[in-house]
Amino acid sequence: MIRLRHHDRAQPLLRVRFTDEWIGLLVLLCLAVFVAAVVEAGILRNWLTPAAQLRLTLPENGIAGLAVGNDIELMGTRVGSIRAVHLNQNSQMYAVANIDPQFKSFVRKDSTVTIRRRFVVAGASYIDLSRGHGEQMDWEFAELPAKVEPNPADMITHTLADIEKQVVPIMHNAEAITADLKTVTDNIKAGRGSVGELLSDDTLLKRADATVLTLQETIERLKPIEGQVTGVLNKADGTMANLRATSADVHRMTPDIHDTIRHADAATAQLPALLTQAEATAGSLKKLSDQLRGLWLLGGGGQKTPSRRLPPRAIAP
Repeated sequence: MIRLRHHDRAQPLLRVRFTDEWIGLLVLLCLAVFVAAVVEAGILRNWLTPAAQLRLTLPENGIAGLAVGNDIELMGTRVGSIRAVHLNQNSQMYAVANIDPQFKSFVRKDSTVTIRRRFVVAGASYIDLSRGHGEQMDWEFAELPAKVEPNPADMITHTLADIEKQVVPIMHNAEAITADLKTVTDNIKAGRGSVGELLSDDTLLKRADATVLTLQETIERLKPIEGQVTGVLNKADGTMANLRATSADVHRMTPDIHDTIRHADAATAQLPALLTQAEATAGSLKKLSDQLRGLWLLGGGGQKTPSRRLPPRAIAP
């Protein structure tokens, strides 16, 4: 009995000792799982390399459903998320975004921030950052303005509204035109107006028929004259052909006429010199003939001796 009691007291001690070991092992496993979860979630990385903060000035006409936790994408890659949305003293909304530090060099002062929908018109909103190529960002006071991408549904709504504004007046005008046409048709049916009288009274039609008959008779009378006119036109054509031939001959003779005129001009220019020479020759011939008459060989009296007598007029009392 004593051995049995001693055996019963030792059994619980062994169980307590192994229980502590198992509890310690479980705690170690829990710590390992916690560390793995922290590493997997990126919390440790965030502690060691804190995210860069970017302040986004939101537009006044709405933020298109932007909320805390929405993604921020750069060139199609998720680079951060919206941390908070605040309202400043000027009633201007702004969002604080966390950016992965390794993408800080891609975000610059000329980068654009656009709020888009995941599925164009539906789905969660996200921030689309464009890659900048300008001046580096000062991450101590990093701030960029954001704009909302136009919603196609809103654009369609505005387009339909504009179409409605343009179509409604056209419809009213069409109704007014239809009413005017109805009035005109009723007047025509009632025989009012020129068209109504024309349709209701046959007098104008009879006058028109008579006028057509008169025109036909006049045309029949003009047919003989047409033959005469044709002959006159044929003669005129022949005359025109002769005139063309004559003008062609004159055109061919024009160079010869020009040459003749030039020769006549040259001869006319020489006539004064010839006349002067002829006059000089005639004077010389006259002097020669006078000298020949005075020769004694030819029966002339020779040269007269000058007389010493005074002329009668020189004698004075």
